[in-house]
Amino acid sequence: MSKKAKKKHKNHQDTSVNAQKRRPSCSIISLGCPKNLTDSELMIGRMVEAGFQFRENASRVDVLILNTCGFLSDARDEAREILEALLLEKTNGFIKTVIVTGCAVQHEREKLVDEFPDVDYWLGVFDEFRVSEIVRRLIEKTSDVDDGRHVFLSSEQKTCFDNSLRHRLTLPHVAYLKIADGCSRHCAYCLIPQIRGPFVSRPKEQIIDEAKRLADNDVRELILIAQETNFWGMDSYGRPMLAELLDDLQAIDGFDWLRLMYTYPTHFSDELIEQFAPGGKLLPYIDLPLQHCNDDLLRKMNRKTTKSETETLLGKLRERIPNLVLRTSLITGFPGETDAMFDELLKFVQTWQFERAGVFQYSREEGTVAATLPDQIDESVKAERYRRLYELTETQTLDWASRQVGQQFDVLIDRPEQDETERLVPGVFVGRTFADAPTIDPVVIVTSQITGQIAPGQIVPCEIVMTNGVDLLAVPV
Repeated sequence: MSKKAKKKHKNHQDTSVNAQKRRPSCSIISLGCPKNLTDSELMIGRMVEAGFQFRENASRVDVLILNTCGFLSDARDEAREILEALLLEKTNGFIKTVIVTGCAVQHEREKLVDEFPDVDYWLGVFDEFRVSEIVRRLIEKTSDVDDGRHVFLSSEQKTCFDNSLRHRLTLPHVAYLKIADGCSRHCAYCLIPQIRGPFVSRPKEQIIDEAKRLADNDVRELILIAQETNFWGMDSYGRPMLAELLDDLQAIDGFDWLRLMYTYPTHFSDELIEQFAPGGKLLPYIDLPLQHCNDDLLRKMNRKTTKSETETLLGKLRERIPNLVLRTSLITGFPGETDAMFDELLKFVQTWQFERAGVFQYSREEGTVAATLPDQIDESVKAERYRRLYELTETQTLDWASRQVGQQFDVLIDRPEQDETERLVPGVFVGRTFADAPTIDPVVIVTSQITGQIAPGQIVPCEIVMTNGVDLLAVPV
């Protein structure tokens, strides 16, 4: 190469390096549920498309987005603690711009804006799709469209389902697929309808197109989410259409597992149950939050179902879906819950033997109907009832785990195992069976003596050899 050509090549390299250095960086901290996580993935995808470089590490970036959860006061308190730490990082020069969005912003916008004046931008949940546009306005100093305090909240609620630019933050082989947003249930204890608006089904064509893109990107497990998945289609077609949607999703080549989360105890049709037929992609795993079983409390909660109707459904599910694993969510200490009502709940859980359960103490949330009800339960009573119910559900999970010893399951490998110092443990991997949703359920520890036999993203037939608490220990077969 001539001296002139070498100089030109060097100048080109310098230009490329400088351009890379000038490329602004972004990161995100996503709090709360998987539904919030998909919103975070949408925002980061749009930031990357706009020219930002995404970094997993949230320190030392140009733009840091905090996507908050606002469902409970504890979640909003957590968001405040994290935000205080981020603003300290900003003061110290490690973060240039802090953007806060999510349900907590939508719910407590005025309070939060006054409390944290150093936040650069606040986005309501219906403006998150505008994040790259708004950040560009900040960088270019053309933020004249906001209210002077850099607060963006839509005047009318409109849900954006365009996930074509989505940048996934989950494991490469696992993806959440949001099929709807909002909620029209108005349960007495819940703020979601006020925050997210009414239930809106995502168009079927968008769902199928995204599922195909995810399958083409080596996703092995697709997890359907919404505030209420089995209500999908009611607003668009006049009746729930999840069974028909699942039929189309199961026909897509590429992914192996289809998991259904956040179902409601009504609208569980026979056609939907038939989708769980053995041999299909839909796993025999149902997340069915019930909250309680006492009819008086169900009425006060505005759950629009009864204990008898729930038990009829549970019996049908157990009878018609082989090897079914049921996950539920339960609330203790709701206003007016008597000792007899709580004992009824304990007996109900003992009868139906839920393999997985989340137990929560009732949280009195300002703005909900339940917050105005009489007979609020003392905190110490709520805590004691929580302890007893949690111990019962944990025992059921332990019992189910012990019954799996000697059984064979397909295990989806998620990652290599690490020790306390985050060093890889040779030949040991962490995975999940059909009975385990990511992050909320137990795991399977798989030990292989053959180097290179197992890798994340593989589905490996394994035999369960023992338990470690609620977790299973397995070897490949």
